[in-house]
This record gives sequence, C-alpha cells and structure tokens, in this order.
Amino acid sequence: MGGIGKTTLAQMVYHDDKVKEMFDFRGWVCVSEEFDVVKVTKAIIEAITSSSGNLTDLNLLQQDLKEKLSKKKFFVVLDDVWNESYDDWNLLLKPFQKGVKGTQALGGLLRGNSDVQYWNHLLKSEIWGLSDNRINVVPALRISYYFLPSYLKRCFVYCCLYPKDYVFSKDELILLWMAENFLQPVEKKTLEEVGDEYFDELVARSFFQRYSSNKNKFVMHDLVHDLAMSFAGEFYVSADVFQNAAEVDTKTRYFSHNARGSNAVAKLLGVCDRVKHTRTFLGPPGSPCLPSNIEDAACILLSKLSYLRSLSFKNIHPVSLPDSIGGLIHLRYLDLSYTRIVTLPESLGELYNLQTLKLIGCGDLKMLPVSMKDLVNLRHLDIRCTSLHEMPKGMNKLKKLQFLSHYVVGKHEENKIKELGALADLHKSIHISNLENVVNSSEAFDARMSDKDGIDSMTLIWSSNEGENIVDSQIEEDILDKLRPHNNLKELEISGYRGTRFPDWLGSSSFHNITTLNLRGCRNCCMLPSLGQLPSLKHLTVSGFEKIEIVGTEFFRNGECCLETPFPMLETLCFYSMHCWKEWHSLEVHAFPRLKKLTIAGCPMLRGDLPNQLPSLQSLEIGHCKQLSYCVPRAPAMTSLIITDSNEVRIGELPSLLPDVSVTGNHKVEYVLEAITNIQLTGLKSLTISDCSSHMSLPVSSIPASLQKLQMSDCRKLQVQMDGQHHSLQELIISNSCDSDTSFSLLDSFPNLIRVQIQNCDKMECIVVSGSLSCLYSLIIENCGSLKSMSTLWMAAPQLECLKINGCREMDLSATGNPHCSLRFLQISYYEKLGNSAAFMNSQFHGLTHLRISGEDDESGKCLPKEGWLPASLECLELVNIDSMETLECKGLAHLTSLKELSIYYCPKLENIDGEKPPASLIELAIIQTPLGVRCQMKDPQIWSKISHIKEIDVDREWFWFSDSQQICTISH
Repeated sequence: MGGIGKTTLAQMVYHDDKVKEMFDFRGWVCVSEEFDVVKVTKAIIEAITSSSGNLTDLNLLQQDLKEKLSKKKFFVVLDDVWNESYDDWNLLLKPFQKGVKGTQALGGLLRGNSDVQYWNHLLKSEIWGLSDNRINVVPALRISYYFLPSYLKRCFVYCCLYPKDYVFSKDELILLWMAENFLQPVEKKTLEEVGDEYFDELVARSFFQRYSSNKNKFVMHDLVHDLAMSFAGEFYVSADVFQNAAEVDTKTRYFSHNARGSNAVAKLLGVCDRVKHTRTFLGPPGSPCLPSNIEDAACILLSKLSYLRSLSFKNIHPVSLPDSIGGLIHLRYLDLSYTRIVTLPESLGELYNLQTLKLIGCGDLKMLPVSMKDLVNLRHLDIRCTSLHEMPKGMNKLKKLQFLSHYVVGKHEENKIKELGALADLHKSIHISNLENVVNSSEAFDARMSDKDGIDSMTLIWSSNEGENIVDSQIEEDILDKLRPHNNLKELEISGYRGTRFPDWLGSSSFHNITTLNLRGCRNCCMLPSLGQLPSLKHLTVSGFEKIEIVGTEFFRNGECCLETPFPMLETLCFYSMHCWKEWHSLEVHAFPRLKKLTIAGCPMLRGDLPNQLPSLQSLEIGHCKQLSYCVPRAPAMTSLIITDSNEVRIGELPSLLPDVSVTGNHKVEYVLEAITNIQLTGLKSLTISDCSSHMSLPVSSIPASLQKLQMSDCRKLQVQMDGQHHSLQELIISNSCDSDTSFSLLDSFPNLIRVQIQNCDKMECIVVSGSLSCLYSLIIENCGSLKSMSTLWMAAPQLECLKINGCREMDLSATGNPHCSLRFLQISYYEKLGNSAAFMNSQFHGLTHLRISGEDDESGKCLPKEGWLPASLECLELVNIDSMETLECKGLAHLTSLKELSIYYCPKLENIDGEKPPASLIELAIIQTPLGVRCQMKDPQIWSKISHIKEIDVDREWFWFSDSQQICTISH
C-alpha cells in the first residue's frame, strides 16, 4: 500500500542520532519494482561502503558482503520493495547471517503482525533494559525469546545442549522434543507433524538457520546459542570440558557432554552421581570421542540414571548393553548409532514407553531381539547400515511405527513381507531387502505398499545369488507388480530385480511426483521400461543391465503417450556398466529439453550416435566406451567435459566459457592442446590430460589466463615450453609426464602456485627454482627414483607449510641456506641417506610441529630416532612401517618438550625402549601391531616404568589411562 508514510517513518529512524551510534554500517537502497538479487546486493555494498565495485557474479558479491558485515552491527533499509517471493528474499538474506544477530530475530517476531498496539508493547517493554551478568545477550534477541509461546520456549532452550556451531538434524531434534513431552497433541495431527510446525516456526523467527543445501541440517548462531544458555538455568548442563564432578549442578535435568580422551569415561561416571534425576543424557556429537568396550561403564551409568527419557550412547562404542537397560521404564529415546554393538538384550522389550530406537551404522549388529514385538509404542526404528539378516518375528504388532528405515524380509511366517501390511502409518522412506524371499505375488500384495501414502522414497532390493540361476520371470514380474507404491512417491530405487521385464506401473504418468529413479543390477531384463512419460522425473540412473543390447522407442513412449516431449524435466541421465548395450535407436528430436548432465561409462560395445539436440547440457562424461563413434554436441552452457578410454569419440567446438576439461588418449589430447592454443577459452579453470604417447608441445603462453588447475598424467613425451609466465595457476599435478629433461624448472613459469604434486618422474634428478614461489603451501613428491636435489626450493618458497617426500631414495635433504620457519607438516620415507643427514631437520625446520617417518627396505635404522635429529618444536611424531627399527631411542626424544602425541604403527621388529623416559609433555602414546605392544599389555616392568607417566596409552586399540592417583584403568577393543 503506497502513500501512507512508510518511507518517511523509515527515514526518521534512519537519520536519528541514537540509531547512528548503534550500528557500524548503515545503508539505504531504493529497489523499485525490479527485484534483481544481483543488483540489490551490489547496491547494498555500494550503500554501506560508499564505493562501487566491478563484481557481477552473485556468489562473489555475497562473499564480499559477508566479509564486510562479519561480526558487525548493520542497519539496511530496502525502500520501495514490491517483491513477495520467499525464494528471492532467502537468497538475498544469505550474507546478512554473518552479522551480529538480533535484527533477524526481531524481524521474525514482528513479521506478519500489523497491530500498532503490539509494536508499541514491544517498544516499551522493560526487557530492553535487562542484563545478564553471566552472558551478554543482544536485547533484540532477549525480547524475541520473551514473546515466544511457552511451548516454543522450552523447545528452544533445549537446544543449548548442543555445542556451539554444531550442525544438528531437524528430524533428530523433533524426536528429542517428543521424548521430553514438549509437543502438545493436536487433533488429526501426529506428534511428528506438530514438532515439524514448532521447528519451522523457530526457523521463521530466525532462531535456527539452514545449513547449506541440506533441508534437514540446521545451525544456531553463536549469539542465539548464548540466548538459549542464558535461559537454561541450573536444569541444563552442556559439559564441553569439566575437570571435576562438583562443577555439575545436582538440579540438572538435561545433560549433554562432549568429553574426549580415554579418561573422560571416569569423569562421566563421576558426574552421574550428581545428575541422578536427569531426563536427558546425550553423548558426544561427531566422530568417535571415547574408547571402545565400556560395558562396565554403561552398566554403572544405567544403574545411576533411572529417570532417563532420552539416552544417547552414540560414538561411545559399547559392544553390548547390560540387561539393566530394561529397568529404564521412562525411556523414550535410545540412540546407539555408530557403536560396535553386536547384540541387544531381550530386556529391551521391557521399554514399554520407547518411541525412538536408532541403530544407524551398527555394522556388527546381525539380529534384533525377539522382544522387539513388545515395543508397542515405538514410532521410529532406524537400522540403516547394519548387518541384519532378517527382521524379528511379529513386527506387525508395532502399529504406531511412523518411520521404519529398513525391512529385511525373512523366510518365516512371522517375518515375511506381509508384516508390513499392518504398518499403515509409515512415512518418509523405506528400504526393503531380501525380496528373493518373497514366494508369490499374494505375499507382496499383503504388504499393502500402495496404501502407504506417507512414503515418499522406496528402495526394493533382491540380493544377488550366483547359484540361483533359474527363476520364474512371470512370478518375479507379478511380485514387483504387487509392490506398486502409492502415487505420492518421489524417489524409487530397484536393485537386483530378477524378472525379464518391468510391470506397467513403472513409468506410468500417474506417478506425477517421482523425481529420482535408480535401476541397478537387473541383469535378466532385456529392455528398459518406458520412462519418458514421467512428468516430474529429474534424475535417472541405469546400471548393470547385462542383457540389454538395444534401447529403442519403448524407452521414450508407452501406450499412454500423454506427453509430447519425452523426459520433459530430466536433468541428469547416467548409464553405467551396460556391457552388452550396442545401439540407441529412435532418438526423439525433442526429448531431454532440460538435460544438464549426461554420463555413459562402462559400455564397451556401444556404437553409433547419441543425442545431439541437448540445448541445456552442462556436463558430459564418456568413459570406457571404446566403440562409441560420437561427436560431442555444441552446447554453449557446457561446464564440464570428461572423455576417457573412448577413442572414437570426437570433440567438436569447445565452448569458450567451458571451465573443466578432462581428456584421455592421443588425438583428443592433441585436439584440446590445439584448441586452447587457437581458441580463447576464457572460462577454463581446470585441465586434465592423460595417456598420450605422442610428441607434443604446450607453450605456457598459450595456456588460458583463467586456468587454475593443470594435471598431466602418463604424457611422457609432452614438453611444456617455458615461453612466459602464467599467474593464475594454483595447482599443478604431474605424474609420469614431461620426462625429457633431468632438470625440472617448470615451476618458475607459475609463480602463484599453492599446491604442487610430482609423481613417478623417473628421469628427474633435480628441481630448480630461480624465481619466487611465495604462495606455495603444499608440495608432494613421490616415487621419483633419480631425484637428488631440491635445494633452491627452500629459499623460493618461504610460506611452504606441508611437505611430503616418499620413495625418493637418492634425495639429499641436507641443510642448505637459512632455516625454514614456516614448515609445519613433514612426511618422509626413511632410507640410508636420510639416516646419514637427518640432523638437518633439527637445524633446518624450526617451526615443524608434525612429522611422519615411513619405512623403506633399509637396515640402517635399528635405533630411532637418532639423537639430535628432531626439532624441539615437534608436537606430533609418527613412525610407520619401519621394518628395520628394533628400539625406540628416548635420547632422540628427550629435548622435545612440546611433544604431545607419539604413534608407532606396523614396525615388526620393534620390541625395546632404550634410555630414560619419553618427555613429560607426552600425553598420548599409540602402539599398533608392533611387538612392543605385547610387552606393554603384559605390564613388562622394563617397559612400563618408562611410559607409566603418559596419561593415555593405546595398544592395538586397548586403552590404558591413569587417574590423578596413578590408578591404572584398562578399556579394551
């Protein structure tokens, strides 16, 4: 509505002196009717910096704006805006998430509410003047929380249990809310749907931010996390690091920890005495943080925490659960994901109130307990990436199940596929395997898959059995016919299907929601189903069809013929491992109007031509199609071209903006090198050429100025002419190429290199650098048997931090020139020349913190490390695969006062430790598959007396740790 004074009011606020003092940046942008995100973003940058830039790419503009706003308070007014598209707004707002939080949350509170009294109520609220001595919280955030409905407040505060910057799952958080009884039942809505609405409301109010493109992943801004902590009080504890149990309040009801290290187990058990009434106990997020096999610890923990509603052992690695788990009668959420659980106790069935059971990634788990059928309140069972042989009997009794990740079809009457028929409320995705155990179509029909309108993703898998060659194809087709899903399905995968043809429902236009379809390993099928009439299909993959020889008109059209243009929405089409496929017939001229990516790989008999009318094609990959005679179509939008082991494929005109090219074979490499010499490929950023035996020349002056990565493999006769310098190249990879000269000086042509990798260049004797490589960060040299010297490199690369030299037995790394202070990571192979000159490491690399020495077939290193070898700055030392090493020499470690980690792997002769103790700074010692480990496990006094001061010792994944009183505790794999 125009003319009511919106702009005038905004100008009064914008120019107010108090407002000016509150912000680091202010900007006023007039948008008008054309809402172009690029133009608006550029205008905002100009408004807050009073300068105009030359950037036109949206990603670069938004990155620039992010950097300018990072950790700043800003006030931006967009005047005369008429756009209501949420997609445009969300895209525009991405850079603003890096600023100081507050404005978005307050905006979320006011959005959609035009009541003047409500705005005045907020303005005059006393909350603006309140403060918290413990945590400094932006007032706008505090007032945004204050006006949340009560049911959202407790849901939000619960999130303080996550560490800062933790990327959390929407689905997981909703299940935790449900377990804590935070979700208020609403008629005709499931608890999951209620939780979904709660979550979306908190997103709309900017308390949560979407993380990347994953629709299920979110994160909280640090200041929003502080807000949650400020209202958590003594009832919530998120223990990132705690030294003693007394730090944890006895009133704690919700507890999470991020404890790391083997002695963290003892600390956690000590805490349990103080949090006996806690309802939530969440384990460490992310990668495994605690050692293996803590059955005793788990038993102690469960005996003390009898009021739990939510329990996560995720990443803590118990091998089994104690029977006492059945005593947690209040438990509603149990997460054992990524543990080494082998079996689950039958007492699990006593958890009458259990709603969620997560066993994701329990690869050693082969069976579920018989008592599973007693979990009648179970709503979510996630058994992805387990090794279950079959489902337990009586799954049909779990009628409240909303999500069942997998169903492994059994052979017994009570675990056949028909058990799924009673589970009418299943939602989201389901993966049904061992379908070879379905005897007839009647059993398949009893699963009632067509009635399950909540399932949007389905995977059907028949296990491969080479010995079972005789199947009735008609029965197989009837079974698949009766497994027809509901028309709401969005994603479908069929793997290992044993019939010769597919039922008619696959490809029917009535499946108007299907966007993704994968057909894999259907080795008996002689023809593809008609898929061209699926109106929403975007991604199609076909692989492992061993009997298909011809793809014809049936692929594009069926009896329905509802669509004039086959595959109208298809964006990616991939064919893999079609070993007998020979021809692609009846190519529809107007098919694939939106196809962006076409991949054909492992089709050695395919010949003839492929579609050449692909106006939207961006990526083309053809690999191992030796008989395919095909001219790459002219595609102005193409961004990636990869052709490998397909000698008959011809390259037409390369688009000038093509950023990525990878080709294999003589004539294609020749063509590409000629093309980049004669054509202005202004967009080329990555070039890979390989497997070319011809004499060819590549002048540096002809390399496109835009190129950032150059990789050359198996091009031994290729010569790079150093007729100039190229200033954009950042990464250079050379493998078994450019083998004409013994002196390698090519690096001088690329002064701005960041990463260099040189492999398998047998004739190369020295690397010579006469100029500067001031940007070089990482250098890897491997298996260059004649390489002796790279002495000029040290002075040329003052910023080098990472150096790996392996398999270069003639290399002389003796000190030359001034010490190199920037190197932090060094990996080298041990050999005789290194042993004779290894003291250079001490004198040359003053800033080295991480060193890895790996073995070669050499008998000179029986006692390592030698005294005087290693720089005092070292923090981490790894000794790996050194066959000759017999003794760990402590004299070589004595001066390493910063050493924290020592790891010894696969040294078959190492049995002794000589000299005094390793340095007192050492915190962790790992000895893996080495005879010395046996003496450690036996507590051999000669060895144990020298290492007992180390807090954490890992011997073949058996951990020994020491409490403050030096009591030894053992935790086994």
